[in-house]
Amino acid sequence: MVATLIALIVLIVTLLAVVALMHSVDTSNSVAGTLAFRQSALQEAERAYGEVKSLTVYAPPTSDQSDTTIGYYSSVQTASEVRPDLPKAIYDPDYSKIHEVTYGTVSSGNHVYYMIERLCPTTGPATLTTCVVPGKALTGGTSSNTTSDPGIPFNTTGSAAAYRLSVRVESGKNSVAFVQTILR
Repeated sequence: MVATLIALIVLIVTLLAVVALMHSVDTSNSVAGTLAFRQSALQEAERAYGEVKSLTVYAPPTSDQSDTTIGYYSSVQTASEVRPDLPKAIYDPDYSKIHEVTYGTVSSGNHVYYMIERLCPTTGPATLTTCVVPGKALTGGTSSNTTSDPGIPFNTTGSAAAYRLSVRVESGKNSVAFVQTILR
């Protein structure tokens, strides 16, 4: 009788240890999956960045008007109420306003969407007084050879605004990640 009671107590303790171990392993897998998706999202956003850099909308007069077929807007779009650092169309996906990256078969199962906003309050020519315009060089160092850089705003033939690229990565497991960068 005493042996049965001791065996029952050992069995209960073993069951509690198994439940605790399962919970620990489940938590570890969840954390590892989250980290893997985060890394995958950054790689997918880099692909979007590569596609966006190849577009030809970054010079006046093309940049003065929106081209929604490629996800380009010549003025800052309405911000999300939940995440004011993101455009509403990217946070609450309005798929008619964002552009999906298409680069063949995606083995990750992720869907990547982006939108580009010129950092100006309105459409039309960019001006130094209303738009966010990158400076010529960093104080105390050089970011480019400003004496020979032919691009706007380094020359004096006009001004060019900065652009904000917002990327939304959706995984097949109902996870969403956002990446933003500023382009010149």
